[in-house]
Amino acid sequence: MVWWFIVPKVTFGEDALTDLELLGGEKAIIITDEVINSLGHVDKVKSILEENGWEVSVWDGAEPDPRISIVKNAAEAMTEFAPDWIVAVGGGSVMDTAKAAWILYEHPDENLESVNPLQPLDLRNKAKLVCIPTTAGTGSEATKAIVIREDETGRKFATNNNELVPDLAILDPELITGLPRDLTAYTGLDALAHSVDAYISVWKNDFSDACTMQTVRMVFEWLPKSVENPGDTVAREKMLVAANLAGMSFSNSQVCLSHSLGHCMGSVHRLQHGMSVGMALPYTIEYNAHDTPDAARQYSELGRLVGIEEKDDEKAARRFAAKIRDLQKEVGAPTSFEEAGMSKEDFDKGLDKLVEFTMMDSSITMNPRFIDSMTIRRVYEYMYEGKPIDF
Repeated sequence: MVWWFIVPKVTFGEDALTDLELLGGEKAIIITDEVINSLGHVDKVKSILEENGWEVSVWDGAEPDPRISIVKNAAEAMTEFAPDWIVAVGGGSVMDTAKAAWILYEHPDENLESVNPLQPLDLRNKAKLVCIPTTAGTGSEATKAIVIREDETGRKFATNNNELVPDLAILDPELITGLPRDLTAYTGLDALAHSVDAYISVWKNDFSDACTMQTVRMVFEWLPKSVENPGDTVAREKMLVAANLAGMSFSNSQVCLSHSLGHCMGSVHRLQHGMSVGMALPYTIEYNAHDTPDAARQYSELGRLVGIEEKDDEKAARRFAAKIRDLQKEVGAPTSFEEAGMSKEDFDKGLDKLVEFTMMDSSITMNPRFIDSMTIRRVYEYMYEGKPIDF
């Protein structure tokens, strides 16, 4: 089977933003949100472009877990300004907004929910895309994926297309230095979940495996340091690279069950994405390893990268899941719905919708072990109490 490993050009390190000086163009629209705009990051990008003769417009209406209506607003701003470069400055939701709006800017009649990996999108007739992350987790600056939310139901849907890979990703550690402790932890766990899911996906490959292995090493070493000391620029830069590698990995192999669960936790309970997928990851490791020998072996391979020596693959996988829970506790992330502060009443009230949305999530098809709605319900119930999966 013919396959492709598609990644953007990546500029990283101190003063990486100066690579914007090498772009060829005349008009750029910066897509961001109000918080990032208020922190001064957008001004830095805008100044570099304007000093090099660009006309620049700023749209800062992005929101967490972007709705289709917000994406359309961004696309309208693009159409009105007519840029030849789109510059996304922000976290994963900002970058998803920019990618999805880019589709509508180039093709206003496109239905975002119908976009699929095999569809020719015919982008780059009007503009190209630069992504500049301000968190170290989503890896969206390296991916062909977008996650958007329906306005009416709140359901998240994920899709991908090779043409959505940005033309340039700029990783400048200055933009994430001082990021709050919780957000640092959650986004770092998102990177870990991306990479681990990619390693057991039915579409895994040698190139994605290589990115995953380095990501796992880096997250376990550098995430605690990044959380403990927000001013540690070395740790921050390492986590930016780790997130980018994880993005390359899952973009070219796909995510699995932890993301199906995490997407729906965000849709139904509005839990932060990195918190959700990080919380789900150990449970999905235990579930997949229990009855899928290949997945157990693959998890045990990742476990060895962080010091787990165990000949029995399922036992090794379970120890790996336990080590991830230890990492979550070290960085202050919840390991269960209950630890996240959710009441049993609220959990029970949303459980049917959680199961329904999870069965509809496309990432579930990449999981190495089959799962049905009854089993999904049991997984969520175990996740509420924090019980390791034993089925």
